[in-house]
Amino acid sequence: MKKIGDRIKSLRRIQHLTQQQLAALLGIDQGAISRWERGHINPSARYRQQLEQALDAPLMERDQPLLESVNRDLHFSLLLDTNLFVLAASEITVAVNGCRSRAELIGHCYTPLLDKSWQRLYLWLQELGTFQEGVDWINMTMPTPTLHSGYRWIESLWIPFKLDSGELAYRISCRLLDNVPNESLARATLEVNNKQYELLIPIQEHQVQLQQQPSLKPTRAWSHAV
Repeated sequence: MKKIGDRIKSLRRIQHLTQQQLAALLGIDQGAISRWERGHINPSARYRQQLEQALDAPLMERDQPLLESVNRDLHFSLLLDTNLFVLAASEITVAVNGCRSRAELIGHCYTPLLDKSWQRLYLWLQELGTFQEGVDWINMTMPTPTLHSGYRWIESLWIPFKLDSGELAYRISCRLLDNVPNESLARATLEVNNKQYELLIPIQEHQVQLQQQPSLKPTRAWSHAV
């Protein structure tokens, strides 16, 4: 965590800014700047973006290859921190979420774009220690809300990366599925400390809607694991 703090301090001094002046530019308390620079906490993705603008330099310099790899991906690709704040996003991801530019996603929490099923899945992943050390991968197949196409079945693969600051981030690669899985079950599988866990989510209650509108895959209720 100290690495980001040292870089903030260095860039701030290059710009001849005091902590108080930088805090004023960000609209926050000077104490936050002090805690960042001392490595007590790291700025969130939102504040990292604002810091880069205020300091006129990339804050995550050593992570740039990873960030650029995600930004330039020709498929649906995201890089999220463990609080689901967006660190990088491909152009396809920007378009699917109805954003006019990448800036509307970067630094913002992705949670509001997810429905209650995804949000509860996130809590389940937290309970399993997904956002701590030891997670090898996560694979999910479930109906997901999209801006223009309603609910679409999407398969996503989450791969953990360690950022230069020591923080954990997940690169998420997704693909749209043309057909509904035969069992009509949403599925989440992950490996934590060499142990695999699986959650199955029945969605039979939506079969009528699926037949009437095959391109949309609506789901609102969360079911218990079976």
